[in-house]
Amino acid sequence: MGIAILARHPVIELGRQHLIHVWVSNQGPEWKHEMHESNLDLAILLAYQLAQNWGGRIALCMSVPDDATREKAVDFLEQLISLARLPKTTEINVTTSPFSDALVQAPRADLSIFGLSHHPDIAFVQQLASQVNNSCVFVRDSGDESILA
Repeated sequence: MGIAILARHPVIELGRQHLIHVWVSNQGPEWKHEMHESNLDLAILLAYQLAQNWGGRIALCMSVPDDATREKAVDFLEQLISLARLPKTTEINVTTSPFSDALVQAPRADLSIFGLSHHPDIAFVQQLASQVNNSCVFVRDSGDESILA
């Protein structure tokens, strides 16, 4: 069973329901696609369904350490969009800023989706939700979902 935890912003709630950020962890050094994308499947499937329901857009976001890694990340995400058959309007936002800086530098989203570790640090989850200043969904795959199937 997969799980999704909604941290709803007390004022903004789900905003205008136009832009959904899916935060993807650095996939290096291998940068290869597999049938199950390391806790990313449920996040992207959820974003896709919400974007369809809302008539909104998806942005795949990632923070990487340097420009060389940024090029690999952009290529990985472009391939992911194609392989997962995501809408052509899906955006890519890869930054070389530290993750905490990338969160506040990213264009404002109505909803941000993050992967949830096997042993989540609830204090970190709460800090993350307040840092992005919008509603967030934290997801953990069951391992049965696949965006590439």
